This record gives sequence, structure tokens and C-alpha cells, in this order.
Amino acid sequence: MDNFTETSVAEASVNQGQFDVLGVFDNVPPVKSSPPQDIKPPSSMKEQRKETRYMVPWRVAVSVKGRDSYYGRIKDISLCGAAILNELNLKNGTSITLNIHIPLLGRGCEAKILIVHGKTTYAVYDANRLCFRVGVIFDKFELEPDRAYLEERLKNHHVVAPDYVCRRSTDQAIVLR
Repeated sequence: MDNFTETSVAEASVNQGQFDVLGVFDNVPPVKSSPPQDIKPPSSMKEQRKETRYMVPWRVAVSVKGRDSYYGRIKDISLCGAAILNELNLKNGTSITLNIHIPLLGRGCEAKILIVHGKTTYAVYDANRLCFRVGVIFDKFELEPDRAYLEERLKNHHVVAPDYVCRRSTDQAIVLR
């Protein structure tokens, strides 16, 4: 047979040291299986982000249409958007406001809160982290100097996220802890 292994459920059960004492596997047809194939992303899922992404564990408050805030963490961020981890499953295109809490660098430095308006681009459930991962594209920084502050902070104080860590198409194969 073409690269298939044919094994009946009864044979598999006996092979694993289990016995079919009730005879329930007598008339079970053979099970066909093939070795796993490489998972390749569709060509339509090419990387679209142009800015460098940085891995940061910053806290974020997400407000949908000016209503209640929901809290989460940033998985990775660039000057144009972020992937956030939180409890919300938001539709694509939802307008949101992010309050990004950038912690102190050291003594004598103040923590900074950036307020950024944006839209969601995707939301997927991340089973490894037991929450939703939501992609956000930034539309506008509340204060114009905040974009320059974010750029300086990311470029001078944070690690660039490797491309394979950020791609959505490989999330099921790569687990970061």
C-alpha cells in the first residue's frame, strides 16, 4: 500500500498490552495512517509587517470604544503595532485604545504610560498561555512625542524578536516558555 500502515484497532490494542476481553474490536475495519507531513503556511500568509518587533513583557489596558478596561500583556511590539495577550476575543477591525505601561529602566526613572489608538487585525486563542492573542495595528499615538519615546526605548533597551517567534503560521510548532 502507498506509504500507509494498516493496523486494526484490535491489533493496536493487543500490541499495547491491552486485551479485548469483551470482543468489541472483532469487526473493526483497519485504520489507515500515514506519517505526518511538513506543515507549510499558505503563500497568502507572507509576513506583512515592515517594522522590527521587540519582545517585551509590558502590561497593557485595553479599552473598547471608551468602555471598561481589560488587562493583559504585550507579547511583541513595533512602532506600527503589537500582539497582546488578554481575555478578550475581539473581531477584526475593532477600534481600541491601549494604555501601555512602560516600566522603569532603573532608579530615578519614571514609569511611562503611552496611550495609543488602533484597530485589531486578528484574534486567536493561544492554548499555551490560556488566553487570546490579539494583533493590533496602531492608528495614532495620543501624544506625538510618545512615538519617538517608544522608538528610543525599544531600539536602545530591548531585544529584537526573532522572526520565527512572531509568525502566526508557525505558532503551533514553536512554544516559548
